[in-house]
Amino acid sequence: MGQDYLEFLLAKFKSNERVDGRALDQYRKLEILPGVVPKADGSAQVKLGETQVLAGIKITSGTPYADTPNEGVLTVGMDLAPFAHPDFQPGPPDERGIGWGRVVDRGIREGKAIDLGSLVIEEGKKVAIIWLDITVLNHEGNVQDASSVAALAALMTAKFPPDIAEALGKDSVELAHYPISVTIGKIGDYLLVDPSLEEEDYLDSELSITTLEDGRVSSMQKILSGALTEDEVLRCVELAKEKSDELRAAVMDAAKKYKSAEEKKVNEE
Repeated sequence: MGQDYLEFLLAKFKSNERVDGRALDQYRKLEILPGVVPKADGSAQVKLGETQVLAGIKITSGTPYADTPNEGVLTVGMDLAPFAHPDFQPGPPDERGIGWGRVVDRGIREGKAIDLGSLVIEEGKKVAIIWLDITVLNHEGNVQDASSVAALAALMTAKFPPDIAEALGKDSVELAHYPISVTIGKIGDYLLVDPSLEEEDYLDSELSITTLEDGRVSSMQKILSGALTEDEVLRCVELAKEKSDELRAAVMDAAKKYKSAEEKKVNEE
């Protein structure tokens, strides 16, 4: 491809159209499947277009950090399965994977999605530790938003192991807020929501913005060296607020259906 293809893309964008038929502000088809790993304390598989990720949660008890004795612990990890993309290699995630993990971690942490104080079993001695691990199964663009959705869906349907549930006096992880990442790429003078892998090859800049259900921004992370004007950043924030409502509604619906199905199973038993 190259310059000729870039000019082809820009001509498409001028008509508010992309190669895959989407408008510039439109997400690819989103599928959310909570509870796909029965032995996990919470899980969700997400397919965004052809990008696929799996979020899994394990909850254990342990010692709190010395500087936060009255808080539980949340740890977010990212793994890039080598088969998910030809560039992915076995071993720890590269700088790109670390960046994607930070988008998810900061959005949840800075958005105070979980009241870590509610995870204390014995102050200064014992707390619940939530291990949230995300595995990229197939990379076709915008891994960070797919991972953000998967993380939220897994947390919304997560349950404490029996011993921790008894110690805390509650069965399920409770969320105070619902952070969702929306990523906007810039090619030329055009802003594109949810860049595909093909589009990512031509991005000048990329901005991931995580917002909460009340519209507040909990984190922002810029990728690539291209510049964004002040007006473009403000437009990105507007898009993030608008599109996060759509994604959040999809997560809420998937979580509600999953919980209803689980309750039905219990009642039938």
